[in-house]
Amino acid sequence: MYSAAGTFLFLSTGDLSKVTAGVIEHGQAKNADAIVTGEIGTSDTSFVSIRVIYLEMAQYIDTNDEYFVLRSPVTVQDVMRGVAQRHSSISSMMQSMWVLVNGMPSKPSALLKDGDEVDLVPLVSGG
Repeated sequence: MYSAAGTFLFLSTGDLSKVTAGVIEHGQAKNADAIVTGEIGTSDTSFVSIRVIYLEMAQYIDTNDEYFVLRSPVTVQDVMRGVAQRHSSISSMMQSMWVLVNGMPSKPSALLKDGDEVDLVPLVSGG
């Protein structure tokens, strides 16, 4: 069973006390059961939608952006873990990527809020 509201997608096995976060890619729901699972036991449980943009990575993955819906609180490192899990082809590059949150360089420990945008930019060499 699933229900969608805006950019949020919550996947469930029918028991709404257990919710698994999903991914929305170009407006299409993608099953991403392994990204985050959380128990909903209190009314203060909240989720955030984070847009991840993959710059200059067309040769590694088949999308330019996608949304991750994760249980709050969420750090940049949490999103990076989700990206590495979903796209193993770029996981080895993750340590050397430039990470921007809303256009500004960010640390892995930075907290994200609903609607934030994380840009992943691979470092290149050449001359």
